Amino acid sequence: MSTELRREPIKALLVGGSVIVPDIELGRRLYKSGFYGRFVGHEKVKIEEVDKIEAPLHLSILEALYLAEKKILKVYTVDGRELSVEELREIGRRQIRNFDKIYEIYRTFREKGYVVKSGLKFGSLFAVYERGPGIDHAPLLVHFIEPDRDISALDITRAARLSHTVNKRFVLATWNSTNNRMEYIAFEWWTP
Repeated sequence: MSTELRREPIKALLVGGSVIVPDIELGRRLYKSGFYGRFVGHEKVKIEEVDKIEAPLHLSILEALYLAEKKILKVYTVDGRELSVEELREIGRRQIRNFDKIYEIYRTFREKGYVVKSGLKFGSLFAVYERGPGIDHAPLLVHFIEPDRDISALDITRAARLSHTVNKRFVLATWNSTNNRMEYIAFEWWTP
């Protein structure tokens, strides 16, 4: 993370259920520092194109919470009230089922230096990049299985076939209540 971003937290606004960085230049710097968010009206912006973008940056609640915990971002309501990290977490809990578990997955990969983006277009929770979209392809697709849900052979087959089709390793993540931690299982195709 760029030390330039740590000097003074970036101001963002909670608008409905979205977090927006209205300052275009600060949004660009934030995006360049770790591919956070997406620019409104733009898909998959390459790093060399960022300085040409004239749009605010939209952050997911997961990204906003992570950046707020790191003291890189401060989120305000439209009437100017600063939201605490816990208030952001509560907003996430209202928006996303199993938010705390999903956030744990997001934070774990970010803390290990990966770039974590939505995996929706791949039919998964997250696409995880080593360097970032437009620089490399995401080698991992992460699927979250709710802790109280049984994993079926169909779940594994569906995820494995999809992952194989797009040449990515697929990872199942679920909460293990016995040892109170997230467990990860990676699968890959193997031919003898």
